[in-house]
Amino acid sequence: MTSSDDVSRRRSFLINGRRVRILDLIKAGLLNPGQELVFERPRIGEIHRAVVTDNGRIRVADGQEFASPSRAADDVSGTGTDGWYAWRVGDDGPLLDQLRQELLKSAASQTTPNEPVDIDLDDIAVAVGRLMELGEARNRAEAGEPEQLTVRDLLKRWGAQERDREVINQIDADLANHGLLTVPDFRAVGLDTTITLTVTPGPEEALPADKAAEATATPRALNLATASDEEDSGEIGQTLGNLLPDDHRLISVTPSASLNQAVTQMVMSDFSQVPVLSGERDLRGAITWRSIAVARQAGSDITLSDALRPARDYPYDTRLLDVLDVLLKEEFVFVRSHDKRIYGIVTAADVVRVYDQMATPFFLIGEVDQELRRLIRNRFEIEDVQPVCAAGTELQSFDDMTMGDYLAVLRNSDCWEKLGWDLDRKVFGEHLDEIRKIRNKVTHFNNPDPIPPSDVNRLRNFLTVIRTFDK
Repeated sequence: MTSSDDVSRRRSFLINGRRVRILDLIKAGLLNPGQELVFERPRIGEIHRAVVTDNGRIRVADGQEFASPSRAADDVSGTGTDGWYAWRVGDDGPLLDQLRQELLKSAASQTTPNEPVDIDLDDIAVAVGRLMELGEARNRAEAGEPEQLTVRDLLKRWGAQERDREVINQIDADLANHGLLTVPDFRAVGLDTTITLTVTPGPEEALPADKAAEATATPRALNLATASDEEDSGEIGQTLGNLLPDDHRLISVTPSASLNQAVTQMVMSDFSQVPVLSGERDLRGAITWRSIAVARQAGSDITLSDALRPARDYPYDTRLLDVLDVLLKEEFVFVRSHDKRIYGIVTAADVVRVYDQMATPFFLIGEVDQELRRLIRNRFEIEDVQPVCAAGTELQSFDDMTMGDYLAVLRNSDCWEKLGWDLDRKVFGEHLDEIRKIRNKVTHFNNPDPIPPSDVNRLRNFLTVIRTFDK
């Protein structure tokens, strides 16, 4: 029989890596069905009222029901507000976010020895420890002393080294539960970039003037801040910020500089262009070898302003695919940081570099797929593999097999025995499963980071093993 303590511990563990829901608050006794929720917008004199339903949804005035507080707030106001900071219990009760924090603090304080048998104790300890760390991070942010760390160190807290879809969604959920946001967005910059754990801005919150530049967010960052109860953060893919090397340094000249100064900077740094900046945020244009050549057609005695050409700039979290056509035409774009500073440049050569990094593992995976299909086609009849594949008798061709099907066949003891390889079936299957995971990361394009050399080497070695034993 499961005790109430076990249920509480199970709930606290399951909240790890997923967003808190209204139903969680009800189950914890922090919110009751039938209670009224109020969203007041004093600046424009609006008050919206809603009711908590038995199944953990929010019913607004027109009868529509929402599982997401933010969607409910957006429906009544059209503002894209984070609903956890908009709705409060009654006219003067706690905000939903306050109830959420109370739930998380309760989860982090659970120390009863009666553990649920189906959850690893070490996993519980890690989850509870992370709850406490994030709670402390929120306290620091609210006290005006926000924690700073690199993206790489942030990932380590979740036991990860790469930003794949699963890790990103887990981090987003845990941060959102604590009302935290990374500035800049941790998925849109390099792994060694320093980020700040800051509190999510509340609705219509006025910021001090000295914090305005720092808090200014790109459209995507605002979307993340106001969607803290969405189950999936969505895809972001490669961004301009991802393409900037962690050790990049922007070299620039001022509008009052001489053309010789600009040329010297380009020569000494082996650049094809240099930005002209009047202050960190004011991009006047760029000097390029081409613009110098064009200006000199009008005469040899030219100044920096004669060779100045317009230049494009984009926020750091702009998706690479959205500016590929501009890069092909202009050959470079400048990148603005979260606080609007011009802090980097992305060139067409950078695009070639990143796609080269992606292409090598992509081609290797294609070869692995071909070798596995050839191996199975040469050793088995289609009727031999149908019983162990997910599609069963609907699988009519070896060409329709997936990586999961290859894994199922080669993990099957009868099929493995028929191969006659002097290798351990279980160990081989574990390695093939790792190849499957690498394949998913590459082909789903859900990882903004380059595939690490260790994974590339694993692909190469796997190909060597198959080609060595399949003779």
